[in-house]
Amino acid sequence: MTPVTIIRALEPPIFVVSVVLLVWASLPGANPLVVTFRPLWRTFRRKNYALYLGIGLLVVFCNAVLTAADHHFTRAVVNWRGADFTSLVRGIEGDWVKVFQEWTWPPLTWYMGWVYIIVFPAVVPWAMVVFDYLGESRRNISVLIGYIANYLLALPFYIFFPVRECHEYAPSGEPFVRLVLDDMHPAIMQALRPMSGIDNCFPSFHTSLTVTIALCAWFSGRNAFRIVMAVMALSIILSTLYLGVHWVTDVGAGVLSGVVAFMLGEWLGRKFWNRRQRIQAES
Repeated sequence: MTPVTIIRALEPPIFVVSVVLLVWASLPGANPLVVTFRPLWRTFRRKNYALYLGIGLLVVFCNAVLTAADHHFTRAVVNWRGADFTSLVRGIEGDWVKVFQEWTWPPLTWYMGWVYIIVFPAVVPWAMVVFDYLGESRRNISVLIGYIANYLLALPFYIFFPVRECHEYAPSGEPFVRLVLDDMHPAIMQALRPMSGIDNCFPSFHTSLTVTIALCAWFSGRNAFRIVMAVMALSIILSTLYLGVHWVTDVGAGVLSGVVAFMLGEWLGRKFWNRRQRIQAES
């Protein structure tokens, strides 16, 4: 087996164990296995749960298709203006991102790698199983709408405003910053690449989606949940800079995008929920 194959085989079990641990930390006293896996059983019994799963998988599928076709969009932009927008971003922020790599430490690198690779894709299912346990179905609708809104807000920039990852920017022949993930193993980024376009940096989707879910968790009223989610959200955002993937500008735009997506999710989620409750009351 190649290193890439091994990494892809290890990712799902590590993902599942991580979700269970995050649920356990978020809901002291609850059975984390029941909280995590009960919604999966309900998926086969309730139409709305199957719909939630289908929406999530559809966004993942669309992202895979976009990533596969990404080079065509980038080529069109480069043919139009002679270059992508990486140099523009670099000129705006200067050397800020280098500050995050002035000091690296192997245990910190492994932690940052874990939150970037595993915890980030876990934030949506993690939040949804917690809200399911708390009986807050309306918030699950807001989470899904926020998820979709984040992707739709980022999509035009990924197509028409390509910005390369920091470690891929080498104006003088030397990389601007290191890809610190390579300190763990060079095959890790190879395993991730099919789901992550190398010039889909602005805004940082890691940042925007995490901000949206963290805000949803913050207003849940459960102290342990919102504290653990806040710590993980901050870690994910910092990991994008520490690992040499995103620019500071990407992160700033991601925060703004995440707040907007949260507001859309809350507004539309509340409207949808009220409408559903009204229909149920009338039937």
